[in-house]
Amino acid sequence: MVDRDPLGRWSFGRITLLGDAAHPMYPRGSNGAGQAILDARFLTGRIKARGATPEALAENEAVRNPATAKVVLTNRRDPPDAILREVWQRSRGQRFQRIEDIISPAELAAISDRYKKVAGFDRETLRTRPSWM
Repeated sequence: MVDRDPLGRWSFGRITLLGDAAHPMYPRGSNGAGQAILDARFLTGRIKARGATPEALAENEAVRNPATAKVVLTNRRDPPDAILREVWQRSRGQRFQRIEDIISPAELAAISDRYKKVAGFDRETLRTRPSWM
């Protein structure tokens, strides 16, 4: 497993990085794969609009680099599997029968929704964002 600090730059002329090459992160919640898919989709839209040009790559980097950097850094302090940490802390590692006795459905949803927002997978972002293609 590899986690690296976010890169300041992905593109060099007509060459760019995407996916794990651009933003390696711990494989938590399939976020590396999800971000790679978003990278490819956004980059495709930029190439369709601008051609395979350094300008298309620069536009891609200007949007996707900060977005993925936020995911990488969030994974370090509050990853998508933070629910596991929270339940373990609250239960003090003791067995329990029902997760609802440890953490409420509303709290579970809030933790999950918070991470979806960072990753760009929340419903509101997906509903209101213009198409990248």
